[in-house]
Amino acid sequence: MIVAIFLMRCSEKELAPISGSLGKPGVVTQVQVEPKAGGALVTFQTPGNKDILGVKALYTLSNGREVSTLASFYDNKLLIEGFNDENVHEAKLYTVNRAQELSDPVSITFTPLKSDVRRVSESMIIEPDFGGPRFSWDNENKAPVTIELYVPDSTGVLGLSKVIATSSLAMFHVVRGYDAKPIPVAALVRDRFGNVSDTIYPGNRLLTPLFETKIAKSTMKMNMLMSGGDVSYNYFDGADSYLIDDDLDNFGHSVNGSMPGPLTIDLGQLVKLSRFTLHSRDVWGHAFSWGNVKEFEVYGRAEAPSADGNWAEWTQLLKSEVTKPSGLPGTDVTPEDIAHGLGFDFIIPIEHEPVRYFRFKVLSTWSETTFAHIAEFDFFGQVINE
Repeated sequence: MIVAIFLMRCSEKELAPISGSLGKPGVVTQVQVEPKAGGALVTFQTPGNKDILGVKALYTLSNGREVSTLASFYDNKLLIEGFNDENVHEAKLYTVNRAQELSDPVSITFTPLKSDVRRVSESMIIEPDFGGPRFSWDNENKAPVTIELYVPDSTGVLGLSKVIATSSLAMFHVVRGYDAKPIPVAALVRDRFGNVSDTIYPGNRLLTPLFETKIAKSTMKMNMLMSGGDVSYNYFDGADSYLIDDDLDNFGHSVNGSMPGPLTIDLGQLVKLSRFTLHSRDVWGHAFSWGNVKEFEVYGRAEAPSADGNWAEWTQLLKSEVTKPSGLPGTDVTPEDIAHGLGFDFIIPIEHEPVRYFRFKVLSTWSETTFAHIAEFDFFGQVINE
């Protein structure tokens, strides 16, 4: 009971200034303003008084939102941000003391540079990709922004499909699952200050996705370049042919000491690849252990390769890795990781030329083994009729 009363009294305590009234503090001096994207960097000199806590800036954003920014006593600068225009704006700077008393204001004016919302939205390109629209954008300041992607739902009505929070320098995303027929698509860019771009559309507001199909395996065959470093996946109940037999219950398995375990597949026809699916072997109910592939490289070429497997003849299509939904390191897994399943899709950048020969190199496995095992490869894209 005593503890409960004590806690209740503590919770009712009101925050108060650190000390009693100290009198109005002095103002900042030597103020300089440098325009920045969506705001300004303000530098200043604080009064030489030990009772000063910091400097506060008060200003109103383009969208009418009032904002305050506080710099501590140990800083001589603060960043004003959140504007979405390039008009002249005013901010007021106040010195704050330990009694929470404010100095007289010092007014500054500044003209923000183009905001990150506008920079990102103006860089946005929406173009056809396999099975849907491809959204790509630049973010030169690596500003935290949110990208909203809009595509048709099952009834054909344009709606929000995906929200991407990012501060990456450049990024793209493809929304798939559409036929090669015109569809409406759009995008928006937002920031944490409530600013939002105009709606971004492709040229005529409609976009026709590129045709995509799963590539039939009836003409495929393994084309191992054994004298060029490729390795056999015929060990431990595995077989090379199992990698392209449409059976996820079997697998190919290389021998100990065979890393990086290159393998080559003849697709049997020239294909403009859009993506491929790597199916891992089921080990203890998930894909993130033992010799399952973690990091890898993919190469391709259109013409028949030399038997010596000369890598200089091959074009690198992709360098990537299998990732866990949970993000956990090592081989530990969560229910989310297990629920993901054993298949992982990887997009081939659209700028690459069509290929007939697909070469896969294993850089690492989840348990850092010297062998690898793979259940299946599936390929998607367009067959090129020569």
